[in-house]
Amino acid sequence: MPNPLRNPTRTLALICLASAGWAFSFGLAAPLASIWLQDAGYGDSVIGLNTGTHYFGMALAAGLVPLLMRRWGRLCAVWGMILSGITVALFPWGGSFTGWFVLRALEGCAGAMSLIPMETLVNRNSPRAHRARNLGFYALAVTLGWALGNLIGLQMHENWPRLAFALGGCASLLSGLAVYRWLPWPGDPLEGDVSAPALPWKKSILSFGSAWSQGFLEGTMVAFLSVYLLFLGWSDVRVSWLTSGILVGIILFQVPVAWLADKLGRTKVLLGCYGVTALGLVLAPFSLQSSWLSFWLFLVGAFSGAFYPLGLSILGERIPESGLARVNARYLAINCLGSLCGPVITGAVMERFGKPGMFWSPLAAVILVLGCWLGSYWWSKPVQLNSKNVANCTAPLKLDPPKGVS
Repeated sequence: MPNPLRNPTRTLALICLASAGWAFSFGLAAPLASIWLQDAGYGDSVIGLNTGTHYFGMALAAGLVPLLMRRWGRLCAVWGMILSGITVALFPWGGSFTGWFVLRALEGCAGAMSLIPMETLVNRNSPRAHRARNLGFYALAVTLGWALGNLIGLQMHENWPRLAFALGGCASLLSGLAVYRWLPWPGDPLEGDVSAPALPWKKSILSFGSAWSQGFLEGTMVAFLSVYLLFLGWSDVRVSWLTSGILVGIILFQVPVAWLADKLGRTKVLLGCYGVTALGLVLAPFSLQSSWLSFWLFLVGAFSGAFYPLGLSILGERIPESGLARVNARYLAINCLGSLCGPVITGAVMERFGKPGMFWSPLAAVILVLGCWLGSYWWSKPVQLNSKNVANCTAPLKLDPPKGVS
């Protein structure tokens, strides 16, 4: 099999295409699963737990994926996408509370097997000068697939809900077959046998915190945005267009933001994205007009979508190739923990304080990450010595003689 480095553009395009197919399946199934449970009579807490179960399965499997990559190579991603398609297609036939939760957990495990090999390959093949840009293209492809799946799934919900789940399952299954047939894979394993490199955790808080907060936002919006908009009295068609429009915001911003990050500094651009996201979360619940609500949700989606690729690109600069798979697995696991916390916490907040609570929990998550990063930054900041301090430190020590001694 040819080395992907010989034609990195073609390899990146194939990775993006296959990942978009998987994302189409996930983007179609995620909101439909929430509405399916709501139609079955379950409340916000159960919907949040069901969505969180997907991410719990993903986080649980993430630790095993590097081992599977070392033993199976491309087949790790292939089987992940195929299993993901099967679980999505079977969701309407879960038949019970337990069945729906088991299928969501298996779907999450399959998602980890699908995503980690793709992200590791992109990170490994990207030159330093274009790392954020390439990961931005990858995130763009995933978002495009997600947006299209979201749009089509909600459009089909009223008349053909079971067919919608089957369509999503077929998309992921075909992506797995495409990876097996056409995606070039390196001759050496993406994950080496060396022990995992030590991570500078204090310097990586913003990166891993970005993975967690992006997951928190994603899990919350996936579980409750459609429910919230239907609560406002919007129709299924209108909800589908708005949620897809939010994803269009992510699409439009992914590559330009990544390009700016490569040029201006990834940390600076990432912090700017945090600021805009927080502003949108503050103002969205107070927007009574649909146009303003759409605008703030657009900004939240556009700028929070950059958290994941920018944080991953910052990590990629500090990790040798031999440890990329394990670091990507940790990164995705932390992202999934955020996605697990998001719907579970937000569901409880919404039942206690009402539907607008879906904005307060993500806002608290964003503030928490920024607070932890600032605390670690100031804690590790070296002491600055001024000229007076230096003079005092370098001056000879003078001792007064004992009394009575001249």
